[in-house]
Amino acid sequence: MEQLNDLIRAQLKRDLIRDRALPFEPEFHRTTDLERSILDRFGRPGAEFIISQYDLVPSFDATCPWQIEGMEAIDAVEQVLSPLRRLLPEFLTTLEERIRWVVPVRSEGAWKLVYLVDRALYDGRPYYELIVGGAPNPTPRLSERAEAMGWIVPQSMRELCMVHDGLGALEGGMLASRNLVDLGELMDPIAKEQGFLPDDYQFQDLLEFCSDGAGNCQAFHRHSRDDADPLTVDWDHETREISGEMPFFEFADERLLGQILDEE
Repeated sequence: MEQLNDLIRAQLKRDLIRDRALPFEPEFHRTTDLERSILDRFGRPGAEFIISQYDLVPSFDATCPWQIEGMEAIDAVEQVLSPLRRLLPEFLTTLEERIRWVVPVRSEGAWKLVYLVDRALYDGRPYYELIVGGAPNPTPRLSERAEAMGWIVPQSMRELCMVHDGLGALEGGMLASRNLVDLGELMDPIAKEQGFLPDDYQFQDLLEFCSDGAGNCQAFHRHSRDDADPLTVDWDHETREISGEMPFFEFADERLLGQILDEE
């Protein structure tokens, strides 16, 4: 492997800046090819350099939640994620096939763990994906409103948080307790103003955890306040209908797997 010194780092930073005066497609090809070549030429230092471009600071000390310094990537995956193996089987099998490096980082004072994974772009060129996991959180909390509505953190989300409170592609949405919000907080005032009610559910009985960015979401759907681990449903903001009932980890396995398979 080549040595990545400060002079090369500075030059690479400049080279990774896309020229907005040039057509997008050639610049996209140039910079993504350069990113991949950095990983191939410089190994672990190259991976840490790439990760640092996302305002994630590679770090490791005695306070790090994951004592994986010096481990091979595949061994680090096993040590950290083994409690989720039966719950995320497809994702973990593929992750182990594609993992390149596992790097602890700091971000805004918080520990995170970056899984750098081989992934091909839509045109077949080799690239990478960053899957980021938050620090373990044995006591995730909901908003005061959600708790007042009788919600508790669903058991399956608690299981995920024991390993990573927050897991997913860096730029593709995270499965995290901070994203839990009862849909009634948003929709009840709108429904009151517009004078409509859903036919077969109440908004406060949906606990959103994953938005698609376009107004739709995946949410836990409780049938009673005694339901400690509700199934999840897809909520459509245009029709206000729910569909596709499935367990949380079935949804999570499909979503996370899709984030590391080759683009189509």
